[in-house]
Amino acid sequence: MVVAEKKPEDIMAEALLKGGKMLAKECKVCGSPLFEIKGETVCVVCAQQGPGEERARPQVPVSETLLPPAAPGGQADAGVEAAIVSLCARIAEEEDERRCLTLMEAVLAGAEALRLLRQP
Repeated sequence: MVVAEKKPEDIMAEALLKGGKMLAKECKVCGSPLFEIKGETVCVVCAQQGPGEERARPQVPVSETLLPPAAPGGQADAGVEAAIVSLCARIAEEEDERRCLTLMEAVLAGAEALRLLRQP
């Protein structure tokens, strides 16, 4: 049986849902945003997928009316955008109101992290 590797944006979304705090710093290995979990700064993507060669950064188009404009040279913001898009898709399909609220809070946390990443 072949187990499909999780997408970085799904891994980050899960970390947000579990209470991880997305930081405005990026992993030097994969370019994903770092998270603070139980007082420790970690890359949840590398931790789940394992260390290795640099992974492709997700390129997800997101309406500029919903997110702040991209700052030049930022690499982590594409991963954060992808996580936000993934969370929004989950919200659209979620039937449980409490779970929907949790997902919305995770989107807000991601948007705040994106705002910090894109500050001049």
